[in-house]
Amino acid sequence: MAARWWWAVPAIAVAGAVVMLWPAPAHGPSRTPPSASALPAFRKAPPGFLAAIIDTVDPATKRYGYTFVDATPSQLSAVSTGQRALVWLGGYDDSRCAWNWTDTQLRTTFANLPKDARVAGYFVADEPNSDGHCPAAARQVQTRSALVRALDPDRTHFTLVNVDDPTQFGAFRDSTDVLSTDPYPCHVGKPCDWSQIPDYVNRLRAAGVKRYMGMLQAFSGGDWRWPTAAELTRMIAQWQRSDWIGELTFSWSYAGGSLRDHPDLLAVLGRLNP
Repeated sequence: MAARWWWAVPAIAVAGAVVMLWPAPAHGPSRTPPSASALPAFRKAPPGFLAAIIDTVDPATKRYGYTFVDATPSQLSAVSTGQRALVWLGGYDDSRCAWNWTDTQLRTTFANLPKDARVAGYFVADEPNSDGHCPAAARQVQTRSALVRALDPDRTHFTLVNVDDPTQFGAFRDSTDVLSTDPYPCHVGKPCDWSQIPDYVNRLRAAGVKRYMGMLQAFSGGDWRWPTAAELTRMIAQWQRSDWIGELTFSWSYAGGSLRDHPDLLAVLGRLNP
């Protein structure tokens, strides 16, 4: 496992920035959707909060406070000045319980990767073992993360895994420097499930995960729908009752839809991001 940080102080260092940890309010969320006039407010994220947008290096994202973009190694040169890259490393194939890039391919990628100040960290795997039939996935992610650390020993860079199944938080807890998770509460034809995000936060805490990011729902596809601005506001307010160190917004574009076509959601996200 890569370097760990100190938990006795209310801040940690990630990607060269100090990230403050907010205390959780004593009250819990209600399951009943509030009226517009009763929407919970959220705070502007502090400096050092990790604000990442998925599936783009579009410089237009910068105006909404996104300091991190999701880039492949070949896209690194396209990352805008003032933004940094969470570099995608090929991912994990659940159908084969194996990496899409071999260790040799990963080493070759790093050998050809320029020493670039825009690199902030590495997205190692997205939802490995999502179907539960790859019992070695957590160990594989930990081993891959250790290889990444060996290939890039810069301690200001971090590794990330996104885990969708809360029953696996404990298994993946120490597999990367940071864990993210994606409870998307708003489904097609249904009101949002306002118990989902608090449940995931409780499970993260119970599993002992200290460094985590929340994936925010800002897309439509499959069983999920576009949230309203009020619903996205409430998601953020719920996450701010946790110890999250950053947010990843899914997604700039997905399934034929574009977040650029939803200025009301971008306005909400812009109010959050530092």
